[in-house]
Formats: sequence, C-alpha cells, structure tokens
Amino acid sequence: MSMFTAEELSEETGVSVERIRSMVAIGLIERREPERFTPGDAFRARMIDALIQSGISFAKLEAAVQTGALELGHIDRYVIMEPGRRSERSAADLMADLGPRGALLPSLYRTLGIPAPAEDAHLPVAEEELMSGFLEAWRLAPDDEALTRAARLVAEGTRLAVAGWTELFDEQVWSAPERLLHGEDEVSQGVARAVHLIPPLVEWLTDRYIQQILVSGIVENLEQHLASRGLAPEPPPGPPPTVAFVDVSGFTKMTELLGDMTAARTNEALRERADAVAKAEGGRVIKLLGDGALLLFRDPPRAVHATARLLRELMDQFGVQAHAGIAAGPVVQRDRDVFGRTVNLASRIADQAGAGEVVVSEEVADLARGNEIDFEEIGSTNLRGFQEPVRLLRLKPAPREPDRTSA
Repeated sequence: MSMFTAEELSEETGVSVERIRSMVAIGLIERREPERFTPGDAFRARMIDALIQSGISFAKLEAAVQTGALELGHIDRYVIMEPGRRSERSAADLMADLGPRGALLPSLYRTLGIPAPAEDAHLPVAEEELMSGFLEAWRLAPDDEALTRAARLVAEGTRLAVAGWTELFDEQVWSAPERLLHGEDEVSQGVARAVHLIPPLVEWLTDRYIQQILVSGIVENLEQHLASRGLAPEPPPGPPPTVAFVDVSGFTKMTELLGDMTAARTNEALRERADAVAKAEGGRVIKLLGDGALLLFRDPPRAVHATARLLRELMDQFGVQAHAGIAAGPVVQRDRDVFGRTVNLASRIADQAGAGEVVVSEEVADLARGNEIDFEEIGSTNLRGFQEPVRLLRLKPAPREPDRTSA
C-alpha cells in the first residue's frame, strides 16, 4: 500500500496540511507514528473538506465523531486505484512539453469533471501518461474543439455508469426496508463490491463495443471503399435517415393521478422497449426526453415498423398509450445526438398524433408504403416553425392475429 507524508497527501488532495492534521486530531483520520497516510486517507480528506466547504463547521464534525454519527473506517474499501509514483516534472512543464495543445489540459480536466492541477503540482505518472496519450490520440483532429467533445463524451458515459450504479444501490439496498435484515458491515461490503466491479466491467464492454463498431463500419463502408479504388461500381444512394419522436400520451395527467413512482416506471418501460425495438430494426435511441424518446433509423420502413411495434408493446405490456411522429431527410449527427430540420419536423408531427397513432411525413409514406405498411390521408397541416403546410399521413393499424388461446 502506498503511504504519504502530510505534504504529499496535501498535494494529492488539494487539502491543506493544517486541515489534514486537524482531521487527525479529532479522529477523522487515524493517527499513526511516524506520521503517514494511506490512499483511504486521501478519500477521507476530500470527503471531509467537501463537508466543510458545504458549510458544516469543524466543531459539528468533531461532535459527530464523538457521538459515533460519523465513522469513516470503512472508506478504505472504496479505494479502487492507489496513486502511484509522481512525475518529476510539474504540470506546467508537462503542458510545455506537450506542445501547443498542451495548453488545453486545464480545460480538458474541467470537462472531465476533475479540478485542473496547479501549475506546480506533480501528477502521478499514470495520470500524466493518460493525459499525454489523450492529446496524442486526437493529434490528427484539426479542430481543438474535438478534444473537448471527446472528453465530454467519455466523462458523461463514465459519470452515468458510476452515478447510476451508486444511486441504484442506494435505492435497492441502503434505502430498502430489507436492509434491516443485513448487518451494516455486510451492506458496506456490498457497496464496495459493486463499486470495484465498475472499472473492469467498463473495460470489458469498451473492448466489445470497439469490436462491434469496427465490424459494423467495415460492413457498411466496404462497397464505398471498393468503389473509390475502381474495384466495384459506385453503390446507389441509400434511403434518407429517419427520425421518430415517441411521446407518452397524457404523461402529466398520469403523474398527477398515479404519482411520481408510476411516472418513473413508465419512463423505464419506455427506455427498455424503445432500445429493444430500435436495435431490432437497425436503429438506436438518441435520447429520452422525460415523457418521450427520440430514435434514429437508417430508412423509413424500419422506422415505421419499429415505432408501431413500440406503441403496441407499451400498450399491451404496460397499459401505456403513446403517439409518434416520423420524418425522413438529412440530419446532422454530432456526439451521438442529431440536429436539423428533420428532427424538428418529426417533433412537430408527433404533436399532431392522437393516442396510439403514428403520423408521418409525405416522404416517409412514399418510401415505406408497401412493406406491409399502409397509410391514410390527413392532409396538409400548418406546423409551428414551418412556413409551408406539410402533408401528413396516419399509419393504418395492422390487422391483429386472432387470439387462438381462447378457442
């Protein structure tokens, strides 16, 4: 186990030496002779400093220790990575050595949600290598903004996994009545096991996702690659990307009548079913929007099939009515999100749909009709934000298979 002096712990945590020694004096950090500190103490120091920064006085912290209300001995279980050897060069020297883009390091730290190191700080060697590797990996990107976007993507994904897991554990274990059946130590150990599982699980999934993306990219782009080298004819242009907005009907009223927990369960049902039906048709969920979902598909037929199926399953499995709008056309894809006129159009079309209805633009109907799909005319409609009326059509419900179980 790594051990620190008070000065090294201060550099590691950003907490002053005086405050660290005050924590030792009141028993928040274990007293050792000679004076040495552990990675768990770094965790404790940051935690207590955050409490002080939030306005809790040191006197209240001392009283909490004396009454047993604040006991941090279990904190060592949650330490995942021990700080390693520190670099001989300062953060300022590192930025200078990294060239022009080295000046981006402070803003990258902030985007990652971590305080930027002081210029005279000496980073752990492993952290220094990671940040140097980050800049090298994006060296070919001509735009400095690409690095910020890359940092934001990895930060948001990681924060979602870590915060989501801990919040779920709090809901299912810490706050559950069944917690009384288990000892405090057993619950604490369970939290530690869950926390320690996140890094290897994320590493394993990252490897699998990279393989999936590379294989998918090769499959999708092979024809274009061969054509660019004169080894195959130019592939014909594909269908336009298609955007679907799915909204739960009467969500606000349902929340008022049945409560927030019902709304949360409805949102989870929408998330789970939207993800499943989108993947089955080669699409993906772009994002959830409280009481709705934004989905992207490669072509109109798949979008219509998936959206109609999603509405049926929400009703049949969860008793939830929803409605949807679908539009096809160019979109701007950026950082796993989509933007543009087509997205706005799909949203406005969804506003025209009644409960259980799928309403589409003329372009979608023309490209999707005939694949066991048919539509009925609604007519030209003025949509908010669009200068010209838009011709809309409503998906005709597919005939239901007869229920043979009751025969």
